[in-house]
Amino acid sequence: MPADAPETFALALRSLDGVGRVTARRLTEHFDGPGDLRDHSREQVLLRIKGVANAEQIVRRLFEGNALPEALAEAKERVRALDERGVTLIGPRSVDWPRGLGALPPAERPLLLWAHGHAEALPRRPSAAFLARPPLAEAPFERAQALAGHLLARGGMPVVGAQSGFDVALAKRAAGQNAPAAMVAACGLGQVPREVRPVASQVVRAGGLLLSPFPMQHGPFEHDERERAQVQAAVARAAVFAPPEASTPEAHALEWATDAGPPAFVLGDEAPGNAQLVRGEDDFDAVLDAATREDGT
Repeated sequence: MPADAPETFALALRSLDGVGRVTARRLTEHFDGPGDLRDHSREQVLLRIKGVANAEQIVRRLFEGNALPEALAEAKERVRALDERGVTLIGPRSVDWPRGLGALPPAERPLLLWAHGHAEALPRRPSAAFLARPPLAEAPFERAQALAGHLLARGGMPVVGAQSGFDVALAKRAAGQNAPAAMVAACGLGQVPREVRPVASQVVRAGGLLLSPFPMQHGPFEHDERERAQVQAAVARAAVFAPPEASTPEAHALEWATDAGPPAFVLGDEAPGNAQLVRGEDDFDAVLDAATREDGT
């Protein structure tokens, strides 16, 4: 990655005191990098982050002293270290950025993605996210397995979480066919559970990837499961849910998907809102058609 890449700029901004994800995203959306930012007046920069807490202090920090140059130097070193570990930073301006993330509410949209493996595969292949929370009943589990098999037969990618059980079973199915899958972690890639790492390695060798919206050593924290579920649904062209219990991360992701996200399907007998039911193989074609459409609609 070039030292002046937008992802490096975003990483540097995020490390500055007072600059949260929303502020950093606004700045990276409007300015190509630190040089472009400083070519504009302070008033113009302040306008782009209007309403942010301590906006005037943030602008002073961007224009005065060494805070921004030092943050950029540190970010460049971090990117170099990531490259050595085979991890790629993906930002909204990258060709590998999944377009479905743009449907997320701005405050919940990732600033960056950390990817290990074949980052280019996800936006270029048919894909369906499979979301479930254990304990999972036998019927939806079997439907998910069968549906994943049909998706793989069409050259598609299952997009799963990065926990043991359901996620590992579907990821192993893809890797066993030497077909790519994507695993989305609810923590930094450096914190992925040990029991999941062998199958994650198999996924990468098969042309897939391990993905996270969190920095390398972040977590794991239970509250991040909600963001993981939503990102997992957003990066795929279709989202398939085992019937979720109320107030779970999967229920939140399903609610978002039926309102603004990709086509949503439920492996059960009841489905909320605009979600479609998948009771058996007769219903698979609707999922596969949605998963193979480039616009995900």
